[in-house]
Amino acid sequence: MGLQAAYHVSMSIETDQTGRTERRVSLALVSAAVLCLVASGGLLWWRYGGIVFNDMVVSVLAWCF
Repeated sequence: MGLQAAYHVSMSIETDQTGRTERRVSLALVSAAVLCLVASGGLLWWRYGGIVFNDMVVSVLAWCF
């Protein structure tokens, strides 16, 4: 195995590990965002009750669309 072949193998391993790390970070960020949304919804439900919470969700959806 020449130097060029060894360098190519080394680069492909590093690129593969970088890709996995980026995917893990992306997944962690998306999971954290979803968890924050669910937690904030739970807090609103606990604080204001179902009727007010549902009215707020419906009004926000109507405003968006």
